[in-house]
Amino acid sequence: MFRFVAGYLAAAWISFEVVAGIEGAAGLPGWSDSVALIILVALFPVIVFGAWTFELTPEGLRRTPSRDWDEAEAPPPVRPLDFAVMGLIVVFAGLLAWQPVSRTIRTGAPPLASGDAVNIVSPADAEPEPPANAEPPELTVAVLPFLTMSDSEQDGYFADGLTEEILNSLAAVPELRVTSRTSAFQFRGEDLPPIPEIAASLGVAHVLEGSVRRAGDRVRVTAQLIRAADDTHLWSETYDRDFEDVFAIQEEIATSVAEILEVVLSETSRRRMRNSGTRNVEAYIAFQQGKELWDRSHQGEDERGLLERADAYFETAISLAPDYSEAYLLQSDWYAHQISEPELTGDDAVDAERRETARARQAELLERAWETSATDTRRAIVEANQILFSDDWTDARGAIEDAITSRECAHDNWLQDFVTIYDNPQHRLAYTQRQVDCDPLNPEARLMHGQALIVAGDYEAALDWADDLAARELDYEAEVIRFDALLGLGRLDEAEAFLQPHWEYERLRLAAMRGSDAAETVIRPFATEENAGWFELMMFAYLGERDTANAIAAQIDARPYGYLDLITVIESCRCGAPFDLEAVEDFAARFTQSTFAWPPQGDLGFPLVAEASP
Repeated sequence: MFRFVAGYLAAAWISFEVVAGIEGAAGLPGWSDSVALIILVALFPVIVFGAWTFELTPEGLRRTPSRDWDEAEAPPPVRPLDFAVMGLIVVFAGLLAWQPVSRTIRTGAPPLASGDAVNIVSPADAEPEPPANAEPPELTVAVLPFLTMSDSEQDGYFADGLTEEILNSLAAVPELRVTSRTSAFQFRGEDLPPIPEIAASLGVAHVLEGSVRRAGDRVRVTAQLIRAADDTHLWSETYDRDFEDVFAIQEEIATSVAEILEVVLSETSRRRMRNSGTRNVEAYIAFQQGKELWDRSHQGEDERGLLERADAYFETAISLAPDYSEAYLLQSDWYAHQISEPELTGDDAVDAERRETARARQAELLERAWETSATDTRRAIVEANQILFSDDWTDARGAIEDAITSRECAHDNWLQDFVTIYDNPQHRLAYTQRQVDCDPLNPEARLMHGQALIVAGDYEAALDWADDLAARELDYEAEVIRFDALLGLGRLDEAEAFLQPHWEYERLRLAAMRGSDAAETVIRPFATEENAGWFELMMFAYLGERDTANAIAAQIDARPYGYLDLITVIESCRCGAPFDLEAVEDFAARFTQSTFAWPPQGDLGFPLVAEASP
């Protein structure tokens, strides 16, 4: 029996390694090896039972005969071969058990499952939080923008593209935490702080930097990996390539960095490296030009104008590189804005036709983004976009959970609409904390985490977070989180003392928290039913006039894609349910399909809203 079990364990281990090895080449899903492991483990007790019950004889497989103990022969002496067989059983069982552990042990924790919870407040016997000056995890790295050794603007975009693709290749290694582009690209140029200082601000143990020099059709790329703790150069290399072949070095650099950090690359990780971005140089340059405009459009500049200009660059990128997933996703954003914020002509038929044309183009781009995504997390983000703009939200919960419970550093602006009404605050907290870890210098990431603390009801932690934001000179973000935290704690006098003269919206919310008299005096002038939109809906909700709030909500709901404005109301109001679900037929149908809990979480406790709620 022991020999049979040892044989099975050996065969099981070999089978598992074969599945893991061909997973990438065969195009199998990333979870194929996990399924194989589950099947092999499930079969183990069956094999043991079979080996115990049956025996292999010269006449074939026979049931083991029953014997009385009195008639049983004395067991033969234990031979060295028996010890060897038992040793093999232990070895192969250990190898099988090690597989799921080996992928995450170096990062400290496995991915969150959909039902996992993250403690908002640590229990008394929990491990203490690490000190603020604790060393960053060893397997963390930031890729700084590679210097361009020329004055050509095109070469600058090319260098940025190469940097981002090296970053994406490293990010394909699940054991590594790689700082996002937004934070890493703040350290551009030659006049930079010392590497240890940069690493400390980014929360990483290693920094990868380099330069790019182009001469005609030849390119020289120099890269070096630096350990921040002692400013030691761990590795450096110079690559000379033809211009058209230069992006092949992204995998070489990423592989070298992984080896220096003693990370064993699986075939899946290598496949993700190869599939990140594209190898077309002109497509890279066009994408970087479009990405620059896209970033500016989301920083408060001329949003529609910049997105329209970016659209042309993204179109060029995907025409040159049809497998460029990120270009498809970012390009779809322009059409999403045309759907949700159309420039109306006054002709309903014309407006409807333009909106549906934009919707068709957006759907086409998202489909291509999904088909060309390199990771399950990226596909989940694209799927969340697809569901948000569809009539069927049945799969919304699964898509959101796949997108935000992954350990991957991935983010998307339209995903946040779903996160607003998603009913698991622990998942949201873990997601926003990961965004901060991945993108520590991004004010939006830190604001999102503060808002997640507010929604979770941990107002004291939110105040501490506001202090941290203020210390980082993120004054706007600190003020937003501090004000909401004071409202949630009921410290209204402190909130009033904190008000600035230009804070009109905050003044309205403070009046709503104080109740009837203050609300009537301060909010009433802003509560108008004529041409009412999402802002007026909130004002009537704060006043406790539920019927009027429901009527306005119904009007908004009846508009094409009006449910997106209702999501904005929920996020901005922080009052739970500002309207009744029964009043908004279209939104209610989607919301019911999603199985999200109603009312939404994040209610700060506005008294008149609570009194008017059913």
